[in-house]
Amino acid sequence: MALELVLLSDIALSPDMMAEVARGVIPDGTGVSYRGGEITQFVDAQGEAVLTVFDPSPVHVPDEAAAQLHDPPAAFALWTEIMIPFQHSAQGRPLANAFASAVGGVLKEKR
Repeated sequence: MALELVLLSDIALSPDMMAEVARGVIPDGTGVSYRGGEITQFVDAQGEAVLTVFDPSPVHVPDEAAAQLHDPPAAFALWTEIMIPFQHSAQGRPLANAFASAVGGVLKEKR
């Protein structure tokens, strides 16, 4: 089972920022983008999926977005979905945390 997280922020993750942050967490891994960059999957040196990031979406109805989360923050402009395969949560969670730190955002689990 995958761990579904949401990165809530006011700044979007850029491809360059994600690549730089990922090098610090999984230095032997790489990022692979799909669908014109809408989906980016990070893999370890063995090619196993560590984490998948989906393009951010602007939050138009904050109350509806907050209702989908455990303990949502008071305000946020962007919603970025992140999936971590269960078998790689030891690598995926630190990478997700590093992405959140890079944009000054917070990670929350979906309900």
